[in-house]
Amino acid sequence: MRALTVRQPWAAAIAHGPKRIENRPKAIPAKHQGTTILIHAGLAEDVNALPADMVRDWPRHWGAIIAVADLADCHHDDGCCRPWGFPDTWHWRLDNVRAVPHPILGVRGQLGLWTVPDDVLVAVQRQVRLEAPA
Repeated sequence: MRALTVRQPWAAAIAHGPKRIENRPKAIPAKHQGTTILIHAGLAEDVNALPADMVRDWPRHWGAIIAVADLADCHHDDGCCRPWGFPDTWHWRLDNVRAVPHPILGVRGQLGLWTVPDDVLVAVQRQVRLEAPA
C-alpha cells in the first residue's frame, strides 16, 4: 500500500477536519488514481499554513500514519476548491477519509507516493478496515 506524506497542520486537517484537497506539483500517477492510500504526517510544520481559525486544534502527530483515504482523482487548479486548493497546483481529491484511532508513530516518510513497510500496514489494518474504493 502507498502513503503520502503531508506537513502539519494540513495532515491533521485531512484526518480530523474538512480538507479533502491535497495540493501537489504534478497529477496523480495514473496507476494510483482510485486507490486507497495512507496519510502520513511528516516531521515538518508548514509555517505558511492558513490562519489558525482554519487549521484548528485537531490532534497533531509528526512522523506518523494518521489516516486512510481514497485517492479519487485530480485536476489542475482553475480557481476552484478554495480555501484548501491552492493556485497553480494539482488538486488531488481525497474521499472516504478515516482517521487512524491510534496513529502509528515513528514512521519515516518520503517524497511522492511511497510504499509502506509491512509492519506499519499490519498496525493500520488492526484499527481501520482497508477496503478498495468503489
